[in-house]
Order: sequence, then structure tokens, then C-alpha cells
Amino acid sequence: MAYVFTLSQMKTLDDNTINCFGIPASILMENAGRGCADFLINNYPEESKGVIIILHGYGNNSGDGFVLARWLQNYGKQVILLQVQKGEMTEETRHNFKLCKALKMPTFELNKEYDNLDILENVPGVTMIIDAVFGTGFKGKLPSSLKKIFQSVDDTSALKVAIDIPSGLNGATGEGEDAFRADVTLTLHSYKMGFFLREGKIKCGKVYTIPIGIPEHYNDAFFTPAIFIDNKTFRLPERYYYANKSNYGRVFIIGGSYGLLGAAALATRAALRAGAGLVYLISREENKYFYNANPAEFLFIGIPRIEGTLTPDLKLFTTLFKTADSVVIGPGLGSDNYGTYMLEYILRTSTVPTVVDADALRIIAKDPSLQQYLKKPNILLTPHLGEFCTLTDMDMDKLVKDIPTALENYIKKTGAKVLLKSDTTIFSDGKRMFINISGNDGLATGGSGDVLAGIIGSFCGQKMELGEAAINASFIMGKTAEELAKQRYFPSILPTDIIENLFMPLKNESLSSPEG
Repeated sequence: MAYVFTLSQMKTLDDNTINCFGIPASILMENAGRGCADFLINNYPEESKGVIIILHGYGNNSGDGFVLARWLQNYGKQVILLQVQKGEMTEETRHNFKLCKALKMPTFELNKEYDNLDILENVPGVTMIIDAVFGTGFKGKLPSSLKKIFQSVDDTSALKVAIDIPSGLNGATGEGEDAFRADVTLTLHSYKMGFFLREGKIKCGKVYTIPIGIPEHYNDAFFTPAIFIDNKTFRLPERYYYANKSNYGRVFIIGGSYGLLGAAALATRAALRAGAGLVYLISREENKYFYNANPAEFLFIGIPRIEGTLTPDLKLFTTLFKTADSVVIGPGLGSDNYGTYMLEYILRTSTVPTVVDADALRIIAKDPSLQQYLKKPNILLTPHLGEFCTLTDMDMDKLVKDIPTALENYIKKTGAKVLLKSDTTIFSDGKRMFINISGNDGLATGGSGDVLAGIIGSFCGQKMELGEAAINASFIMGKTAEELAKQRYFPSILPTDIIENLFMPLKNESLSSPEG
């Protein structure tokens, strides 16, 4: 299981390991440093042959770096310590620094003006530079001196390695434009939330977890951590060789304003491709011409208006609706009286998993009274960042600075379940969180969200739990986009490409671990 921890959760783990389980901080530091040394020796043998420079300061992250330096030297490697930040060292850090000095390890200190950076350029044979300056406790902005240092490091050809987290990166929000840019991050015990947000996705490079001795059962003993979706945690709805279409659910796709049935049709086709047994496209009666002209595997149900009004006539629909196993509402729905009435009816009466997307989200933003239904356990909102800003009346610049907190606050206020779509997609219901980073910019195309909604609805119709359906659908769609991009010079991916090639990664066995 790939866990993702917030900074407060990681501190709780550390504190309980030390104070309750009884492993001293010095042992955790020793495990961290030796674990990183062993990993680098075994996985980067060529890069370990030359001179290795370790950048350090004074905190516990630097202490991990000193242990790492000691073990690298013990393995016969050439190590140089370069102090780039001054301050009062912690007890464990000071102890390990003294051990490095006792081993006569070369140590250098940049002068106050930081104009002697040529040490990075003039030491011959440097093949690896390791960042052990700041850990997860870093907040704020880097001093200009460190920006200069990190830029000089970035200009070298050496392998750049960060211990636990690139220095200058906010481990909670992913902020860190000037942070150390690593080729490899050796994170201690578990992933941190900031790795998957904003600059974190760029600055971390390849991420590998290093065990440090924290008991495995502590991972979820004191809180519920986020789960990173990868090939080990991804799953599909169960299929049975003796099944028939009734076993795989009746999925209702509700949408399509007059003349604009395309979005709902994409969601419908996606639901079918994702394995649903029966899919109904529920739309305005005047859209039946589209279906008649484009006969397909799905069933079209036209909902007329009550004569003389803009209100849908649901007398016949109410009986049919009782047979639904899952619902998707919103693609192309429109935000007029017809769309608003349909949405209110569905939110109020639905007892099956219900995916609320696109126009339905905009209707909720305009009519706050509909928020009363969002606390129902069967309702899932699937906004992208722009739609989430509309729902929350939040400025985009403010949102992207701290997405997890904004999401948490909205869920606390409304009780909603939310799949927040972006380059990092996050599901949260206030009790648990799933994270997915699969995909590429080829998905930045109109209709991609409709396809995702259809896949989620399909998975729910096949009896997958709502949150799991949402994140697993996001993962396989993203992986499919990655596979398609390999076949093109430019990742120009159509929503229909995703539908027709869904599950290709399973066939090609290309589902890979996030590590590496």
C-alpha cells in the first residue's frame, strides 16, 4: 500500500515511534542515512563512483545526511560535506557531524557572501550532489543565498538527490518555485502530500521510499492516511464468466440540452466501454432525432416538458428511475429551469451512487439550497479546478496555493464527497483520501470530463464503492492517455480515443509503480 501523509501526520508517526514504541530518534536517523546509502550504492552504482558532495545545514535532515555520508565513506566512496546554512544543530545532528569529522571527512563552508560557489565547479570528478539542507519542517521562502546555490547545482551534470524532500519545497502544498531540483528523491517512510501538488511534481524527480523502522501498523493506527493509486492498489470491478447484463448494472446518464447531446453521448459510450450492462441516456425529448440518426448500443429515453412550461414531465420516468443502479447527471444538461428541476429531483430522490458533473455543478453553485443534498452518502461531485472555484466562490490563485486545505474546508461545510480533477486528481469524503497522478495534457480536451463521469458511473453500476470507483476510473483513464501519447508525436488525444482504447494499459502491461 502506497500511503501519503500530511506533515502533521508524519510528525505524529515520528513522535509515537519515539515515545510510545521506544525507538530513539538517533536510531531513526541512523536507519534513514544507512537506508539512503544502501539505495544509492545499489541503484546508482556509476553515479556513486565519483566524488559525492552533500549539502547540509543544521537540522535533522542534515543529520540524516551526515549518517549517509558516513556510510558512503564506509563503502569506499569519496564524500565532501558542504555547509550552506548555519544554525544550532540538534543533539543527534551534532553527534553525527562529529563522527564525520572524526573520520577526517573533507568539510567546507561557504563564506558569508556565498561567492565561493566555484567549489561546485572546480572539484574534479563530482558525479552526485545530495541535498540534506531542509526537511519537511521548511516553510516560507528560500533565502536568496540558497536560491543561488541551488541554481549552481542545477547547472552541473551531476546526479541530484534529495533526502526526504527537496529543500525549499513545502511538503503540504507543493509550493517551491526555487526549491532544490532533484533527479531522485529518497523520501523517508512514506510519500508527502506536497510531492503531488504544484512544483512538487517537478522538483522531486523520481521518488523512492526508504524504510526507517517506523512500525508498519502505525501507518493507520492514529489516523487515516491518503492512499496513492498505482498498479498495486488499482483495481477493476469484478467480472464473472456466468454473468449477464443485469449483473453489471443499469447506468442512467442524464444530460443533453437541446441540440447539445454530444457530452451526454460521450459519457454514455464511456459507461458502456467500462463494462456497464445497460446504459440509458436520459435527455430532452427533442433530442431523439440525434439518437435516431446515430443508433447505438445505449437506450434513449426522452423526457417531455409539461405542456406550456419549461418543466420536465417525470410521470413516466419515476417508475423507470427505480431500476437504476447508478446515475450520472450533468454532461450538457443545461442550466435552465429544465436542467435545474431535473437535478433537484435526482439529488432529492436518488438512493444509488450518483455522479454530479459539468452543468449540474454550475446549477448547484447558482442555487445554494441544493447543497442540502450533498451530504447524502450516495452523491459524488466531480469538479475540475475552475468548477471548484465556482462552487466555493474562491479565487483560483488562492486555491492552487493550498488545494488540500480548500478541499477539506468545502467538505466540512457541505458534507460532500468530491473528486477534484487536475493534473493531480484527489478524492476525499472528509474521512479518507485517494490520490492519482496518471495522465497527461492530452486530457486537456473538451469531453474528457464527460468520459470520466461515464466510467465512474459504470464502475458504480458494477457494484464498486463510490470513492474507489472515482479514483480507479481516474487512474485507468490517465494511464490510457499515457499509452496513447506514446503512439503520437504530440499527445493530441480525443475523448473517443480514450473510450475506444480504455484498458489498453492492462493489455500492454504498462501499469507502473509511482516509484521511478
